[in-house]
Amino acid sequence: MPGSLIAYEYQLNPGFTLEPASPRRDWMDEFPFRAPYRCLPLVMANQAGWVIRTPIAFTVTWKGKPGLASLTIDYPEPFSDPFRQKSMERCVSSHFGGGIFTIMFPWLFRTEKGIGLWVHGPANQPRHNAHALEGIVETDWAHTTFTMNWQVTKRQTPVYFKKGDVVCVLTPFPLSLLESIEPEIRSISEEPELQRKLEAAARERQETLSQYQPLLETEGRFELNYMRGETRDQNVRAEGHRTNFKLHDFVDRRTAK
Repeated sequence: MPGSLIAYEYQLNPGFTLEPASPRRDWMDEFPFRAPYRCLPLVMANQAGWVIRTPIAFTVTWKGKPGLASLTIDYPEPFSDPFRQKSMERCVSSHFGGGIFTIMFPWLFRTEKGIGLWVHGPANQPRHNAHALEGIVETDWAHTTFTMNWQVTKRQTPVYFKKGDVVCVLTPFPLSLLESIEPEIRSISEEPELQRKLEAAARERQETLSQYQPLLETEGRFELNYMRGETRDQNVRAEGHRTNFKLHDFVDRRTAK
């Protein structure tokens, strides 16, 4: 049964957008032969959730002191609409001090019972001099909103967000999952068949790594068994294996706009 994720808009939106996360990254596109895209776990993490993009460029600078006034936020190309400009200035602020800037969104999110939201920055997309702070929110009952927070890590050095940059990612998360897991440590020798497959995969991985640089310099081909969801020795495909997430777009069901 499909789950639900509802964004209730409760105030003027200066232009923040909600959309499925993209598997693409600029640095991956620029890599020789776009080799990082052959790492399926990397690509899957890139697209695991819905992203919120900023409607306008802004720059954050931290003077290095703990107070709220030590952080400044500037808009190099402000909105032509003064109402949207004021709304944006309310949404991005120095709220906690310590080089942290806070982004408030115009939505109250609601998920099904037992499902929360993991609120975080974009995976595998590092940003110079700023780090996204993460949180897990019980959006199945909370009637208050949450904020997205970033911490500037280098004083007196502007952090620049351009229009359309991802400022937040929303990933639904079963709140009871972690506590339901009963982790164990065992010896691999207890599972001879699993050990054999592991050793075969290790040899294959070593072969791939030893050929990595020559492959980059020629045609960029790599071992693709994991990408295909199969084992090398028996060509057995994993049930339920997937190479992407096909997330739904947010559907606008507002009765008044």
